[in-house]
Order: sequence, then structure tokens, then C-alpha cells
Amino acid sequence: MCGLPVQVVCKANAEYMSPSGKIPFIHVGNQVVSELGPIVQFTKAKGHSLSDSLDDVQRAEMKAYMELVNNMLLTAEITRPRYSSPYSWPLCSILSYQKQWEVRRKMNAIGWGGKSLEQVYEDVSQCCQALSQRLGTQPYFFNKQPTELDALVFGHLFTILTTRLTSTELAERIKSYSNLLSFCRRIEQTYFENKSS
Repeated sequence: MCGLPVQVVCKANAEYMSPSGKIPFIHVGNQVVSELGPIVQFTKAKGHSLSDSLDDVQRAEMKAYMELVNNMLLTAEITRPRYSSPYSWPLCSILSYQKQWEVRRKMNAIGWGGKSLEQVYEDVSQCCQALSQRLGTQPYFFNKQPTELDALVFGHLFTILTTRLTSTELAERIKSYSNLLSFCRRIEQTYFENKSS
């Protein structure tokens, strides 16, 4: 979205290659920077920012929506089938159990420990409702250009919509918001289709 040259490499063990154990991460020269926030700061320090045109109020609103997305969508989308799919047995089982404990700790920390699956789906629906209302009929969440929020929302929604799982309930909840689907198609077409690395 910043127009920087990139080469995307998908690896099943990406989270183990990341310095923080979290994805995404970038490798630039001899530096490795992981997670969206530090990547945004790194690119900003190099003179590239998606949110320079926002005022302080808009930046605060953007950060609040980003926190909502991280707490709702990120937590909801980590499932055993999704996480274990790149690995063969027995590694898929071992890594899934390790991740399960990590996710349970996070869910307990944000108050999701005792939630039923239906309550999680309802939280995802409420998150999508808030995003849908904020987006409205605009092409992007703020102004006519994408921001870090657009990148984050696209990453999560596109992943949920395109990853084949045993249950499609999360994707079905998102599909009920036509403007979010149009948003995902627009970003995919603008930034990812027919792009060489």
C-alpha cells in the first residue's frame, strides 16, 4: 500500500522465524521487524506512512479500531484446523496443542475464557458491524487513501474469507456485510492481483 517493492514468501514456520514469534514480519537488509505496529514504525522512519494525512483525532480513532480488530478478529480466527493445516502428523498435533495453550491464556486475559462459540461469533458480528458502519460507502476507512487500519482489516477479513476450514460460520458472518466484501475485493484487485514481486 506504500508502493514499496516487496517479495512475499509464504512459509509454514513463519511464526518461528519471527523475532517476536508473531507474524507478519519483514526482512530488510540485515534487519528483521515483526508485527504490524513495529513494521509501521519502521516504514515511517524510512519516510513511508499511510496515515500522515490523518489528524490527531482520526489517528486515535484508527488506533481504537485497530485494537478492536486485534482483540476480536485475531482471537476468533485462530482455530486448530487453521493453525495445524500446513503441518503433517505428528507435528500438527504438537504445535496445535502449544498454540491452544497460548490462545487460551490470551482469551482469559481479554475476558473470552468462558465464552461459548456462539458468543464468539456474536462478538465477531458486532466487530464487523462497527467496521461496516465506519466504512460506510467510502472506499477506505479514512479519506480516499488506505491507512494501517485498512491493511489490518483486509488481512484478517481476507484470511477468514479465503481459508478453507471445517466451519464457515466466521466467513458467513462477514459475508452479511456487503461493504466489507467490496472493500476486500477492492484492496485485493488494487494491491495484490497481477502484481509482480
